[in-house]
Amino acid sequence: MAKISYVDGLYLHYKDSKIHIEDRGYHFGDAVYEVVMFNEGIFFDYNEHIKRLLRSLKSLNITLPISCKSLKIIIKNVIKKNKVVFGSVYIQVSRGVAQRNHSYKNLTLKPIIIISVTEKNNNYLNNFIGVSAITLNDNRWARPDIKTTQLLPNILAKTIADEKGAYEAIFIDQYDYITEGSSSNIWIVNYDNELITRNLDGQILSGITRNAVKNCAVQNNIKLLERKFSKDELLTAKEVFLTSATSFVTPIVKIDNSSINNGLIGELSCSLRELYLKAMKTSN
Repeated sequence: MAKISYVDGLYLHYKDSKIHIEDRGYHFGDAVYEVVMFNEGIFFDYNEHIKRLLRSLKSLNITLPISCKSLKIIIKNVIKKNKVVFGSVYIQVSRGVAQRNHSYKNLTLKPIIIISVTEKNNNYLNNFIGVSAITLNDNRWARPDIKTTQLLPNILAKTIADEKGAYEAIFIDQYDYITEGSSSNIWIVNYDNELITRNLDGQILSGITRNAVKNCAVQNNIKLLERKFSKDELLTAKEVFLTSATSFVTPIVKIDNSSINNGLIGELSCSLRELYLKAMKTSN
């Protein structure tokens, strides 16, 4: 089990891994994060995750306090110190420590980096099953395209899904269109065999796995449409699946009380998962 973390310049045992009580990430969620999977020294979409981390930081007027090269060295060190072969690395950058005040105007702060590793079972890659989901009204803030640690609506949604025995909660906007999952992007396949996912209109996160799967589809001549789709299209789709850094491509076979594809995993979902995992072997 992973026990060593990196906190603000130091490698520490978990029991000694602490942040200041006035860290703005702790007070306000004034922080951004990324989660990157790795397997036997190979990172899944590492460069794209770091690019998104930098975009999120820029959106909040935070500057990464170290170089990207140094960041990768630290990440590799944390993995090595924990002797983890397969798992995920969590990267968080907060604005820093300051007396509690909503505004950060004129504050000169040193952003704080936190890195930890979670070990996963090697069977995780082969754990390919259909899951269920529920739908909920999207009540998040207006900038879900920034990957901040402000996740309370997502947490509540995921908990409701869990209480109902579902794997994911799917958000629906005020016009009855699907936005995304509480921690994933959502895709459908219609009966014309068109692969559809919502376009990057500022209402969803630009998922790194979403982009990788999109590239797999294009490279394999699968017809792809990036557009809004309704709840009715979702519930009557030929196939539905979600994508995320930790779930890869995961089929959804039941939504609310509706069965998708008679409760069976679809062929395109299978193909895209295989294509994605194959591409990740050479993603560094």
